[in-house]
Amino acid sequence: YLVAVDAADGKTIWKVERPTDALSESPDSYSTPMFVEVAGNKQLVVCGGDYLTGHDIATGKELWRAGGLNPRKERNYRTIASSLVVGDIVFAPSRVKPFVAFRAGGSGDISTSHRLWSTEYGPDVPTPVSDGERIFIVNDKGIVLCLRVEDGSEVWGRNRMELGTYSASPVLADGKIYATNEEGSTTVIEAGDEFKILATNKLNDYTLASPAVSGSQIFIRTSDYLYCLA
Repeated sequence: YLVAVDAADGKTIWKVERPTDALSESPDSYSTPMFVEVAGNKQLVVCGGDYLTGHDIATGKELWRAGGLNPRKERNYRTIASSLVVGDIVFAPSRVKPFVAFRAGGSGDISTSHRLWSTEYGPDVPTPVSDGERIFIVNDKGIVLCLRVEDGSEVWGRNRMELGTYSASPVLADGKIYATNEEGSTTVIEAGDEFKILATNKLNDYTLASPAVSGSQIFIRTSDYLYCLA
């Protein structure tokens, strides 16, 4: 279900069910809800249970629903990566494939009418990041891919970063992509039309948390410390 609470007193404003016909583990979702603006109105976007749904933020009512995220109705298609919103386009992750771009809006089932493009090389755990023109996808094995927002065409193909498992999401700052693996190694990539590793920085400290950026500082939380790099 979805629930909205008053920030001032915690009272429930609305609560609505979000039905799904997903099986076994596939209804599970660890993704973060996002906002998208459609015709001047903000909508809540939720991904999980084999569907991407758009909701009225005043009432929670489901406005539209897009499927096709689990075409074979697999039982283990839990959703971990969060949706990515660029303008009125929502990029919906699944369990690697497919990674689908939908135009937000419409009403009812928009699975076909609002589907823009898809790729078989989507994320599993890390949420992708975008500079508005390009999408940078990091998979949990440290392979990074860059696609065009508008049509999903490849800017540059899959390239390997520092070896390791990647659970943290990449962040974009100062024209660079920062991707941290579970061993605490952060690979810095140029956010451009060519794949270029600028640096690799090793903390040698276990981490699952995504880096956070504030001004000229980057914060990385590990199992033992919170690091600030300026």
